[in-house]
Amino acid sequence: MKQSPKKDFIYEQRWKALAVISVIQFILLLDATVVNVALPNIKEELGFTASSLTWVVNAYLVAAGSFLLLGGRIGDAFGLRRTLQVGIIIFGAFSLLATLSSNASMLILGRIGQGIGEALAAATGLAIVSLLFPSGPERGKAFSIWAALGGIGSIVGVMLSGLLTEYLSWRWVFGINVPITLILYVAVMVIVPKLSNQASTRLDFGNAIVLATSVSMIVVGTIGSGIQEVIWLRIALIVLGLLGIIGVLRRCKRSEGGIIPARLMTRSPRVVGYVIVAILAGTSGALFYLGVLQMQDLIGMTPMQTGLAWLPFCIGFFPGLFLFQFIISKWSSRTAALVGLTISSLGFIMFAFGVTLESYWVGMMPAMIATSVGFGCVSPVSQSLATLDLSETDAGAGSGITTTIQQIFQVFGITIFAAVAIGITEGTGVTTIKPDGFIVSFGLAAVAMILGAVLILVKGSALASNTERYSENTIREVKT
Repeated sequence: MKQSPKKDFIYEQRWKALAVISVIQFILLLDATVVNVALPNIKEELGFTASSLTWVVNAYLVAAGSFLLLGGRIGDAFGLRRTLQVGIIIFGAFSLLATLSSNASMLILGRIGQGIGEALAAATGLAIVSLLFPSGPERGKAFSIWAALGGIGSIVGVMLSGLLTEYLSWRWVFGINVPITLILYVAVMVIVPKLSNQASTRLDFGNAIVLATSVSMIVVGTIGSGIQEVIWLRIALIVLGLLGIIGVLRRCKRSEGGIIPARLMTRSPRVVGYVIVAILAGTSGALFYLGVLQMQDLIGMTPMQTGLAWLPFCIGFFPGLFLFQFIISKWSSRTAALVGLTISSLGFIMFAFGVTLESYWVGMMPAMIATSVGFGCVSPVSQSLATLDLSETDAGAGSGITTTIQQIFQVFGITIFAAVAIGITEGTGVTTIKPDGFIVSFGLAAVAMILGAVLILVKGSALASNTERYSENTIREVKT
């Protein structure tokens, strides 16, 4: 049967649209890590304190993670492409505000606005990819490209931060986004097709605000910014935040109009994808944070050297993607997930053993490559599984869940693993993290990856049965 002209146009544009959306994802995830190396310069020029400086990173991640679900529902209600464009404009406008910041409050406000822009753009971008490649042989290739540019964005953010800070100014870390977002806005308007997912959807602002507040309370309680010594208040914030999230989930489960539709809260293989996404986000966030500290504090590298030192990690992602394609052409996506998680766990073990060597070339670079290859192999599986079988009307909400988990667990990963490293150091009279702190944190990251592999083994039958169509079709396509 001949397809309609509109469907023909969408089919012809899908790969071009994927390229544009993947670049957008690259820029969004780049901004989650691009400030890391520039933080000392920002602290000195804008007068941040040691505790408030953490919010230059966390304001962006918390805002993005808290509003992603609402961003997905807005995409379902008003159209994915339109919402994607609005998100890009908001992101660019607040990038300009951050560039022109004259004080700490202005910069944090800019970072919050960037996070809200990402919430709209990231959730709808993933939804569009999921709808353009709903199933079959091309889905694996599409998510390989998506995972590649998205994952590499986080790594390039650290590299670019060092180069811009040392040779230009920390302000270029944000200012570079302004012309790029203008170009991407036009590209979306011209290349990305308008999908017919728009539906009558009630925007659940009440639950969205409660969820955003609850997540922020948990993050503040966990990080302890400004209230490090007030333990009872930190515990109270975490408990209240958890109760708020539980309340939102209970209300959504009884309503199809919530920010998480009840039909998406049933048991599904997507849950396995969510868990793997959470593990990857938490461990990678901790790696970027602790890795930068290890390079500068233990090895004594400059900001530029620290930025460039992540290049092997960036390059290693590509062999991981090729390994993913090879494995699914021979076996299945379940096998690719197991192999990827196992390789990454070995990489973190290498990081732990390499700490005492205090050498980048011997102690860090081999571990970087191994960890990155593993991430590249498992990332497409986790993203594809987490958005499996989403209908057009639920694409925004479903992808919003995935990206929310990714953002929030990146914050938790940085916080928890860093807290472990700092906790081991406290009381020793040392102002920087001791080698033992890095070793234990990297070891715990390896354990997290192994637990992910165990989950794949235990839930393997469900994963195989629900991805059988995807894997078998991909076998034939990859060979061509």
